[in-house]
Amino acid sequence: MNYPLDGQENPSNMKFLSLAVISTLALAVSAAPAPSTTKAKVAILGGGVSGISAAKNLVANGITDFVIVEARDELGGRAHDIEFAGVRVEKGCNWVQGLGTNPINEMAIKWGLKTVSDNSDNVAFYDNHGPINATKQYNAFWDAYDKANNIAIKRNSTNQVDISVRAALDLAGWMPETYVEQAVEFYGFDWEFAENPDVSSNLYAYVNADSYDGPFGPDSDGNNFVIDQRGFKYIFLQEAKQFLKDNDPRLLLNTTVKNIKYSNSGVVITAKDGSTIEADYAISTFSLGVLQHNDVTWSPKLPEWKLVGLDGFHMATYLKLFLSWEKPFWDLNTEYVLYADPTTRGYYNSWQNLNGPGFFPQNTTSNIFFVTLTQDQAYRVEAMADADIKEEVMEVIRSMYGKDIPDPSDMYVPRWHSDPLYRGTYSNWPIGELEQHHVNMKAPVQRVWFTGEAMSRDYYGFLQGAWIDGGEVGTKVAQCIKSSCPKQPYYPTIKLTNDSPSFVKRQEWL
Repeated sequence: MNYPLDGQENPSNMKFLSLAVISTLALAVSAAPAPSTTKAKVAILGGGVSGISAAKNLVANGITDFVIVEARDELGGRAHDIEFAGVRVEKGCNWVQGLGTNPINEMAIKWGLKTVSDNSDNVAFYDNHGPINATKQYNAFWDAYDKANNIAIKRNSTNQVDISVRAALDLAGWMPETYVEQAVEFYGFDWEFAENPDVSSNLYAYVNADSYDGPFGPDSDGNNFVIDQRGFKYIFLQEAKQFLKDNDPRLLLNTTVKNIKYSNSGVVITAKDGSTIEADYAISTFSLGVLQHNDVTWSPKLPEWKLVGLDGFHMATYLKLFLSWEKPFWDLNTEYVLYADPTTRGYYNSWQNLNGPGFFPQNTTSNIFFVTLTQDQAYRVEAMADADIKEEVMEVIRSMYGKDIPDPSDMYVPRWHSDPLYRGTYSNWPIGELEQHHVNMKAPVQRVWFTGEAMSRDYYGFLQGAWIDGGEVGTKVAQCIKSSCPKQPYYPTIKLTNDSPSFVKRQEWL
């Protein structure tokens, strides 16, 4: 997109300017520096976890002629910490999810990342009148969810079509009717997947949940909460430092991509500032949300088979609303608090205490109690003014803990969904998205390759998905440069099967 020069005169008025002024304008325009052009074998678009992993694997395969193009002033992507209430908290990803040989866990150990094991079963239950006992409903949900996972296994083994998690829970006998049951379900499912059971694939929810365990060895299904004051991003920055020098010219920070022109002979990337990058290959690490919006344009437009896959997948939003008080009023020995709103499912439902044993210190500044909102509630809160959010959330807090609770001394509201660099937090596999659609999401288009957590079949939504998939794509692009590209499957059209339906004869009334 071409922008007029600031202060540019209407051409129809130019005849009224003196020759001297015209000459001055001409000199001023000619003196402006031309937008720069950078050339490289590979342009990695995005400096998040998958981009760093792709670059690392390019180097491991002998390819060092690359650039990493990053819109922010640092690497890390959604591994993004901020200063809040005297400590640094994670605005984005917060857990090492899956231990054992999970590469994220191995890097956390390698670089000494400070974490604490948390336990989501250490939870208290409240509604708008104070503490309640919801243990029976809580246990009933988890029993049903285990059955829903077994339903996924059985249906997959007998080659049956996928169903929603909601349908599987119904088959398992879980039909939440009370507001407490709905709140327990939100805490058990939505808080993890950032979307509700109605829209989520049962098969891939099982695949995703099971990815904690088997692939990474025994006893690998734990979670470690990151409290390192260097930020979660620290481990990824350390990995990047193994192949990037200080002030490395291959790292283009503060460079926002606006257009990607691609062909069978190469890729030209145009940035917001007018600069261009010419590359033999590009690796897009843009989030699924960015790919679904028009924040980055494509020339030519991406093919329909690609767009159907991308647009059919879901980019969820997981909003952590941080609040702090000079004095804690919540039980510091309870890690989580579940709020059951009497009218609205998911309304300020899942609270976390950051001052429990092993977490942040208890003092007058960093007593932090944060609440997670997802999906429609997250979109709604993002669109509100901070003052209105504070008023609304304090109404909930006071209904839980008493009318004398003071306003928080600090509050922070991330706005991932509306941020054009992300458009959400992580992906979720919806009912209706076929395996073939996901293959098409990931498939390269001419010389543009795609990676990121959403492109990982088994680990979508997880950091390990971004890291593993980014590394695999980096290796494949290196192969393109050194010999020839590995063949990648895609489906130009996805058709219905030829199965014939069976019919149940209706008994006619005589």
